[in-house]
Amino acid sequence: MSSNSYYMLVSSLPALPPRLDAGKLPIELERLQTRLRMLEPKDAGTVNRMLDVLAWNRQVVEATDAAVARRYSELMKEIDNRLVREVLDVGIDVRMIVAALRRRRAGLGAPSIGMGRYIGQIRRNFSQPDFGLGHIFAWLVAFERMLEQEDVLNLYRMVLEEIWKYVRSRMQDYDPFSFEAVVLYLAGWDALSQWQQLEAERGRVVFEASVTEAMGEYAELFS
Repeated sequence: MSSNSYYMLVSSLPALPPRLDAGKLPIELERLQTRLRMLEPKDAGTVNRMLDVLAWNRQVVEATDAAVARRYSELMKEIDNRLVREVLDVGIDVRMIVAALRRRRAGLGAPSIGMGRYIGQIRRNFSQPDFGLGHIFAWLVAFERMLEQEDVLNLYRMVLEEIWKYVRSRMQDYDPFSFEAVVLYLAGWDALSQWQQLEAERGRVVFEASVTEAMGEYAELFS
């Protein structure tokens, strides 16, 4: 769906970079929220619910499986836009596959509670290396190898890159000045934001480790 108001909105948004690791965010959150005020009322409501789900996805690490599934179901019931549901499904599908891989590595059984389009197939094929999903998610084998190596940063990078590639590919299917283009822009922006937070956290850990090491060496000079 295109609208004259969306020509102005999309034109005001700096282009997403070609790569997930291409540098800083093209627009900060506060300015992005200001631009989104140009959305038509119904679309603004849909976008706000989408952003609620994206924000919620970052906050459920410590919640129980049942609480996560219940909240996800509640949020998704409020969204009737097909593309928004598809975008959110992609994120939750990747999340459930990662959770299942981690359960299997920990010696646990198939998840009894889950979300997304492939939870049934994951349960039925839990003993298979790729849950029978390798033809859909080619990155599964490499991901499991990184999990074994506890390569956490690259694990999350791969997850975000899958979402990033999906967003970039779907952008070609819509009018660049449509509501759908705005939805995909937001999904790409969110993936970029998450990656930069992970990069910043890695930088903090490396800095703290180097400071600790330097202080240890300094203390040894006077021991």
